[in-house]
Amino acid sequence: MERFFKIKPPGVQGKFLMGLAGVLFFFCLLWSTTIYLYQKNRLQEEAFRWTELVMAAVDANRAYVQDILRPRMYGLVGRDNFIIEAMSASYVSRVIMEKLKEGMPNIAYRRVAINAKNPKFEANQRELEMIQYFNDHPHAESWEGIRLVGREHYYVRFSPVRYDESCLHCHGKPEAAPVNILALYGKTRGFHKKTNHIDSVVSVGIRVEEGLRRISKFAVSVFITIFVSFFFLYAIIAFFFNKLIIQNIRTLLDIFRLNLTDQKGEQLYQQTKSMDEIGELNATAILIAQHLKENRRQLTDYAENLEGKVEERTKALQESQEQLHRQMQERNRELRTLNIIAELITQSVDLRSILPKVLRQTLEVIPAKGAGIYLFRPDHQGLSLQCQDNAPDLAESLSCEVISHQIFSEKEGNAPASSTICETGCGELNFFTTSDPVRGKCLNIPLCCRNRILGIMTFTGYDVGEIDPRHRELLLSIGRQVGVTMESLQNMTSLMQSKELLQSVFDAIADLVVLVSPDGVLRMVNKAFLARYDFSPDTVLNRHTDELAAMQPVPFLLFSHISQIKLREPVSDFSRLPNGQIFETHFYPAFDDHGELKNIVCYAKDVTQQKQVEHRMQQAEKLVALGQLAAGVAHEINNPLGIILCYTELLKEDFVDLPDKIEDLSVIEKHAKNCQRIVHDLLSFARNQQTTRAPGSLNAAIKQVISMVSSQLAKQGITVTQNLDPNIPLFEIDAEKMKQVFMNLVINAAQAIGEKGEIVIESHCQPNKGQVKIVVRDTGPGVATEIQDKIFEPFFTTKGPKDGTGLGLSLSYGIIRDHGGEIYVQSKPGKGAAFTIILPLHGA
Repeated sequence: MERFFKIKPPGVQGKFLMGLAGVLFFFCLLWSTTIYLYQKNRLQEEAFRWTELVMAAVDANRAYVQDILRPRMYGLVGRDNFIIEAMSASYVSRVIMEKLKEGMPNIAYRRVAINAKNPKFEANQRELEMIQYFNDHPHAESWEGIRLVGREHYYVRFSPVRYDESCLHCHGKPEAAPVNILALYGKTRGFHKKTNHIDSVVSVGIRVEEGLRRISKFAVSVFITIFVSFFFLYAIIAFFFNKLIIQNIRTLLDIFRLNLTDQKGEQLYQQTKSMDEIGELNATAILIAQHLKENRRQLTDYAENLEGKVEERTKALQESQEQLHRQMQERNRELRTLNIIAELITQSVDLRSILPKVLRQTLEVIPAKGAGIYLFRPDHQGLSLQCQDNAPDLAESLSCEVISHQIFSEKEGNAPASSTICETGCGELNFFTTSDPVRGKCLNIPLCCRNRILGIMTFTGYDVGEIDPRHRELLLSIGRQVGVTMESLQNMTSLMQSKELLQSVFDAIADLVVLVSPDGVLRMVNKAFLARYDFSPDTVLNRHTDELAAMQPVPFLLFSHISQIKLREPVSDFSRLPNGQIFETHFYPAFDDHGELKNIVCYAKDVTQQKQVEHRMQQAEKLVALGQLAAGVAHEINNPLGIILCYTELLKEDFVDLPDKIEDLSVIEKHAKNCQRIVHDLLSFARNQQTTRAPGSLNAAIKQVISMVSSQLAKQGITVTQNLDPNIPLFEIDAEKMKQVFMNLVINAAQAIGEKGEIVIESHCQPNKGQVKIVVRDTGPGVATEIQDKIFEPFFTTKGPKDGTGLGLSLSYGIIRDHGGEIYVQSKPGKGAAFTIILPLHGA
């Protein structure tokens, strides 16, 4: 094993070419690197001259401001005043450099300091390092080099800024600084500077990104050019070295490898696997010398009887070749038969159509007159003939008991073998003889699969004395192949039946059921799922649930989270889809025999209507409780209001001669009556009011309300669309109360729209449900989801305190409830609101 994985070292050519390639690549890389460094050095020298020029200009400008302009300005404005635009060297330098940068954008200039007066010019981390560098090296006048600024390279030159005595007037003690400096920058930043300490630097940067890029491209192009040149040189050297030296050596070695062996018969190639060509030549020379010595000895032995041995060897070789040729032909015919049988099996799924073809192909290689195939009956107590070829005398059925005396083992001649065909083993071939001279000897081949006999293939007129091992293996292989095919077809039939049964169970469930693999791929869906979403099986099967969710909102969104964990027990949840539907979902894991998760059964039931009914019942109970609370509060407030109004009337009679007092009392009376009206509305909401019901037209009540508010709605630019069902019959309603409900809904819709919108009022008769449905829809901003459960509560309003009391919808709710109906809202923010009223058809 160790010798098998041993890697042969490279030969002479490989060693020479690897060494040559290394030398050429080294010189190529050295040349390109030298050129790159030379060009980069020239770029730095050019950038240095530019920075020196800029630095000289900045220094000259700073010297002019400090030595000439600033003293002159002090003489004009006094030392207590400081004009930054004319006296600050740093400010003037920055302005000049900004003007210069407009014409030369590749130049960058910065003057920064520690605790700078203007925070915009506070030193960054790199500039702080340079300030520390100049403090550590007080004699250094500059530092230059290429640095990465942002995403581009700059040649940067830093110079220290040393403060002199004139600078300390503004940067020394705060109390000595000019007043306008303190007013502009405050007393904390930019002071307490010293002449012997550096805390400010000036930097000039020259953008060299493009230059470095060109140098890199040039160096790469030089490298590629030299590399290509060296490659051609390398190829030429390799070609001539291989042509003139290696090929001749290998040709010679090939001759030796194929023809030279040692005394043990081992070829030269086997001995020299770990050698190169030179080592092989040495080994070959030694082996040739040994062969010459041995051949000299053998020539003496073969000299006398050479002709006889040649004739004997030639004859034996011819016989061997003829026998080999016959065996190969016979073997090819057998293999072709097995291949044809295998192809027949793969091309058909019907066992009855396969078996006759298998018989015909088998008879081509088996020396028999006819054949038939028997398969065990379901009770396994006998065999039934499935097909026959040139064997019309075969019985249609065989019993395991009646043929025991006819069976003989191939190994024991005529001695009894298995007691019956039913007990024949998978590895046994059985002979039996008949009294019919035409049928003669018969041969039984078991049709086996997994050590279980499924049937027998019987050959009649089988005229072979003894079966050799090769022929025996062919017969058993045919039996095994047919047995495997039968087992596969039976399993496939059972599997299809199981699948159809499972699908029928799935389809019988009215709710949504899907079978999903652990990785989220749909394997089976029921008809309810396909019908609900108008899918076809080809559209959804073998698709991931995420892909399905992108096509249609399905209630299995929780699966994306469940599939990320190892689900070990059923999980239930409620899923709300974007279209408002609510599903109760259940996920049931299915495990294989090893406890591994195999599939997940996903079940979803639409509980949207159930949840809506529960929600409305809860809302109704809540509003009833609020009504009872409001009634109690209103009752306690109503009595004091009556006393207030009574005494107001008495005071009016006493102050009949005092108009001012009468006016004040009228204000009190007005607001007290307003409170009394609110209390009356509360009591109307809380109690079942006496309604005068009579057969009336709901559509007529709606039209009267619209006619009353149409002029006001037209002023707001609001159109009203009425889609009223003319088939609504007259039924018992309190027309005035219903007008109050419709008036509240229309006014609320108009106030929500503001200006320019539409109100749609629809009525529908639903006689099959015994009810009428009215919908008031607007194009306003809609009702927020979080307050939809509160809008029917007393005093709840989204309007200002002067626009409403919050009792309109609560009174409408009470009126609809007194009529035995219900009212609810449906809205999405930004898409308007729709108020739906359901009334029973009483007295229709």
